[in-house]
Amino acid sequence: MRAHRKQSQEEVVRALQQQVDELTRTNMLLQEELARKEQFTAMIAHELRGPLAPIINYAQMIARPNCRRETVERGTAIIISQAQRLKRLVNDLLDASYLSTGQFKLLLAECDIVALIRELVEQFRPLAPYHRLTVEAPETPLVGRWDGERLQQAVGNLLDNAIKYSDEHTTITVRVSRPEEHLVRVSVHNVGRVIPAAEINSIFRPYVRLQAARSRQGSGLGLYITKSIVEAHGGTLRLERPGVEDQGTTFSFDLPLSS
Repeated sequence: MRAHRKQSQEEVVRALQQQVDELTRTNMLLQEELARKEQFTAMIAHELRGPLAPIINYAQMIARPNCRRETVERGTAIIISQAQRLKRLVNDLLDASYLSTGQFKLLLAECDIVALIRELVEQFRPLAPYHRLTVEAPETPLVGRWDGERLQQAVGNLLDNAIKYSDEHTTITVRVSRPEEHLVRVSVHNVGRVIPAAEINSIFRPYVRLQAARSRQGSGLGLYITKSIVEAHGGTLRLERPGVEDQGTTFSFDLPLSS
């Protein structure tokens, strides 16, 4: 009887210890998540403050009496570009909020992804004057039932990253192909150093920025939002590893293609 009682007590102690260990692990995870969110909030505050300074400075400058025409034109261009940067940051925050609350929706319609990609690349050319942007795509349309604006946003995020993290005077290549009858594949490749293996598992998570990216502009939500857009279309986004240092980085995704 005593042996049975002693065994029961030991089992209770072990069960309680397991519960304590589980609560400790959960608490550590919650603290890590809170720390990431606090870091993210500080980063966003810094990013939002960045465009405001030139907007205010140049607005005050062009409001002065007898301001030269050249100064007005330059100031106006800078104000517009910084306002667009603010808009992108706010849109990233809104999209992240929609994704976290399940309110993210697509507006599906038939669209040609080849034409969509070519138009997007032309829009990016003025933003990347020191890079060569090329498109490799079929001459014939590839039509699917997708949200064209969201797909442009997704590929735009990949292009923006490719421009940021590659050297000037290198080539960024956007490819559109049809690897299978029912699939279309889009990839964005830039020349430069590859993403460290230790950080690959973090690149698609919200509230996380890679070590090399912390000195760059941006919300840190681009890949998370891109992955969510692709998955909402029934596709998959992945980082393709070249296997050799300095060969560059390629992100690609597959989408189901309507006949």
